[in-house]
Amino acid sequence: MFVPLVEYHGGGKAATIEPLKDHLPHYEQRLANLFGAGVQACYRGPQLYDSPQTKEVVEKWVDFYKQHREVLDADIVHIRRPDGRDYDGFLHVNPKGSDKGLIMLYNPLEVPVTKTISVNLYYTGLSQKAYLETDKGDVLELRLNRDYTVDLPIKIPARGQQWFVIR
Repeated sequence: MFVPLVEYHGGGKAATIEPLKDHLPHYEQRLANLFGAGVQACYRGPQLYDSPQTKEVVEKWVDFYKQHREVLDADIVHIRRPDGRDYDGFLHVNPKGSDKGLIMLYNPLEVPVTKTISVNLYYTGLSQKAYLETDKGDVLELRLNRDYTVDLPIKIPARGQQWFVIR
């Protein structure tokens, strides 16, 4: 993965996100996409941040990755194929870890996505119930259906993301 912070082999302004502080929502979404997928990137540019606000966003996503590294580096199951028409997301699974999974959801739309989705937790190793900690710190206790799925209420902000740590 490449993140062109400055122009890289042409493309002009459309191919860069510097100055970073002026493109902070785009930069944060890129960091969320990469770190949330457990993917490391090559950042093309002289600096990762150019203001205290930009530094805070970079630290937020680096800290997220460090905190959940064990599960983010484990196997990945796609929940919904990205098509730009609805949410997309995937489930990281690690049945032997303390965090059995991490659901990462993205909303490419200009409006929030609020719905209940079915997520198959079979590969987490859980069979009866799961505790899901939201990105806001709330904990949901969900019973698994007979087919190892849970009915998960989601609310993803416009052009944002939401995640759940599964224990």
